[in-house]
Amino acid sequence: MNPHLLVTQEGAVKTLTFNLPDKKNPVTPEILQGMKQALQAAETDGTRVIILTGAGDDFSAGADLSAGAEDPRNENVTEYLRTAVNPVILMMRQTNIPIIAKVRGVCVGVGFNFALACDLIFAEEKAAFSQIFTRIGLASDGGGAFFLPRLTGYHKAFELMVTGAMIKAEDALRMGIVNQVFAGDLLDAAVQKMANQLANGPYVAIRQMKANLRVGMEGTLAETLDAEAVNQYKCFQTHDFKEGVTAFLEKRRANFKGE
Repeated sequence: MNPHLLVTQEGAVKTLTFNLPDKKNPVTPEILQGMKQALQAAETDGTRVIILTGAGDDFSAGADLSAGAEDPRNENVTEYLRTAVNPVILMMRQTNIPIIAKVRGVCVGVGFNFALACDLIFAEEKAAFSQIFTRIGLASDGGGAFFLPRLTGYHKAFELMVTGAMIKAEDALRMGIVNQVFAGDLLDAAVQKMANQLANGPYVAIRQMKANLRVGMEGTLAETLDAEAVNQYKCFQTHDFKEGVTAFLEKRRANFKGE
């Protein structure tokens, strides 16, 4: 039992909830350890979709600064990032399980970068985002320098990161940082609908699509073409491909089984 990270499972959908709402859900070592364990378990426990969110009114206020500048982790922050933060970000990107960030309230610093490491970001209309690092004299960590310029372009990312500007949800939508924005009372249902759509869809194809996009974002055209060729074979062997073609020819909705 990890009180800093709530892990719940409903069918094929696993929800990970940062659970320090009185502190706006800072990312603690306990959260990071819990995420490692939950992501590892998801590979074998039937999970098809992961939702990442925060308890209460906020997603995450970023790093846990409760110990102040004298935090012992500051003595070797490089080791802490390499051994605690970075492996979790890499696991999120390297898994073929789709991950949806459900964002309310504050989503800043490394908390923002955990949202960016997800595959979809659905935000409540009052959510606010910031690469807040420079406000406390720090550069980025958690992959912000990788994720953000790929969404906004280099020059806008530079501006947002060096100024630590706070971005409203609608502006984040306009910049391509988030996928959709909802009124507060509609966010839960919208995320659940998307999670169910992914979990009950042609799941082998969805997993391979994430794998293709990962190579497409990080590799060359030749590498992407080869990955698509390899992964398409996996899809051709599935029940869902046969069902999809049959349903298309019969002009009906496909009944996918995710296999």
